[in-house]
Amino acid sequence: MSYNVSKDSNLLNYSKCNICQSEDIDNFLKKNYWEFGYCRNCGIVFLKNIPSDEDIKNIYNNFYFKDGQKFPTEGFKLDNNPAYINAKKRLKIIREIGPERGRLLDIGCGTGIFLKIASFFYESIGFDISRCATELAVKNLGVKAICGTIFDIDFRSQLFDVITMWDVIEHLKDPNNYIEKVSQIIRPGGLLVLSTGNIKSLMFRIQKKNWHLLTPPQHLFYFSPQTISVLLKNHGFKIIKISYNGQYTNVGYIVNKLKQLHNKNKLIRLIDLIIKTTKINSLNIYLNLYDVMTIYAKKI
Repeated sequence: MSYNVSKDSNLLNYSKCNICQSEDIDNFLKKNYWEFGYCRNCGIVFLKNIPSDEDIKNIYNNFYFKDGQKFPTEGFKLDNNPAYINAKKRLKIIREIGPERGRLLDIGCGTGIFLKIASFFYESIGFDISRCATELAVKNLGVKAICGTIFDIDFRSQLFDVITMWDVIEHLKDPNNYIEKVSQIIRPGGLLVLSTGNIKSLMFRIQKKNWHLLTPPQHLFYFSPQTISVLLKNHGFKIIKISYNGQYTNVGYIVNKLKQLHNKNKLIRLIDLIIKTTKINSLNIYLNLYDVMTIYAKKI
């Protein structure tokens, strides 16, 4: 997949760690013209040349949400959508660990599939910077999804019992500021659940630059269990557990990811043509590479 960001864009260069504010930054690796830094103090890996806010918004257009992603909103029934299946599993765990009822905020709600499931049990609201995604969420699923960020609303004293961030924190330009805001709008004892890739995983060590989650400028920060723990503890959260749960996905999404990573491979292009012709691209399979972690934390 190509993004509307070029090397001539108004890029910001991070020379200081967003998590611990250390200036002891070393080079990590380079992919195309994207440079990654490594904090020698806390260990976070991050994209050093960050695109502008406008360029980042341009990434999350209707193409992003409809072409090969895990949560397409058109073409097949919701019950067969892998994101819908995953959402039901995720909510079951949340209700086992945290409050079974209350107010829930889904940050980076996308097209609203998890938000739809959550609304059966919680008073739910979601935010996403993508206008096309939130419009699809409201139109197709009837959920309360707002285009914007948690900084755009004055929540006053209305605190949330559960806050979720599914595959979101790696997209943020300032995760430290975001988690600080989250800590202000979640009630004491409230449950924060977030998922993100693990830069210390075996898959990354094997694949390096070809790791399927190393996708600049889409993913900006790359956490490990240690660095995500540091960030959350800095803002008053206690880690309950970190798990590595597999997810259902569809064949079309997997092949599309392979095309992005190996865009010159003729065999992958042939496979892509075959699955589209035979219409098996929506076939769901369970996959666990043990490189995506889900963190459950309570606000102290």
